Parts: sequence; structure tokens; C-alpha cells
Amino acid sequence: MVSKDEAKREVRRLVEKYNKVVEEKRVSKYNEQMTKAEFIDPLFEALGWDVRNRTYEDEVTREEKISKKRVDYGFRINGIPKFFLEAKSLKEDLDNPKFVEQSINYAWHKGCTWAVLTDFESVKIFNAEWKTPNPLQSHLKTIPCQEILDRFNELWLLSKESFEEGLLDKEAEKWGKKTKKTPVDKQ
Repeated sequence: MVSKDEAKREVRRLVEKYNKVVEEKRVSKYNEQMTKAEFIDPLFEALGWDVRNRTYEDEVTREEKISKKRVDYGFRINGIPKFFLEAKSLKEDLDNPKFVEQSINYAWHKGCTWAVLTDFESVKIFNAEWKTPNPLQSHLKTIPCQEILDRFNELWLLSKESFEEGLLDKEAEKWGKKTKKTPVDKQ
């Protein structure tokens, strides 16, 4: 299990690497595969996920088929999907409604609450439980790369440890971005 401090150090290293890419004006050279390999995989490894499935088979699936299309990543604990992630290259505009809708649809089709859209320049988190004409209503938060270290506790909500403790659900319930499930015996 990765500690929060170790994770933050690794994320700091990734942010420095990203800043160097920007400084050297190399952002446009990054396609989706390079972005995944050099930024997104290491980011989620830092957050405690077994991205290469060294210990757990299928903890993180790649190119999983969902309704005739493929989602970039599925993150699971004990085989149960916790969130699906749609990755884009560094140069993409994550505010493109098509990308937002795409990432929410993947999670929605799998009955999974959380959808994440990222190009590392920012990380967007959506609740995919609601199918709405305006996908931005499902938006929980966006963490831009330049704020990622200051808002590390928010990024940590996507860590494996956080999902084991249900922290993202609790945070979303607090902000009214997730309905609290009432146990059947309480209904």
C-alpha cells in the first residue's frame, strides 16, 4: 500500500515533468498513448492502483469493451468496478461535450457510479448515476494540473485506499452530487 506522502512526492515529480514538456513546447507531440504511458499510468500507480496488474488480475483493465466501444481504463476492487476512466492526449480540450458524454456513458452502461476524464492537464470527476441532457450536471470536480499539489486531498479521492473506504461517495453525498443509498431494511 502506497502512503499518501509517497503518492504526493510521485505526483509532484509528474507535475514537474509536465511543466518541462509545456516549457519546451512539446505538448502537441503527445498523442493519447504517450500521455497514458508517461502521465496517466504513473499518476494512478502513485494513487495505489495496480495499473500493470502485477499483483491483482484485472484490478485495472484496459480497452474494455462497453456497448460496442472501448473505454481506456476500468478500476476495480475485488472485481467490482469503482470507476471508468477515459484518457485523452495532452493537447485535447476536455471541455468538449463529446468527451464528457463519452466518459459518463461508459460508466453508466456498466452501472458504475464514477467516471473520470483526464489528459493529465486536468482531472474531471463525474457521477454517472444520472442520465441528464446536460452532462455537466453530473460534474463533481475538476482538478487542473497546476492545482493538483495544493488540492492533493481531492485527487486522493481517486486513490485505491479512498475507494476501499468509500471516501468519494461520502464527499459527493456531502455536496449533493450523489444520492445516499437507503438500506432495504430502512426503506
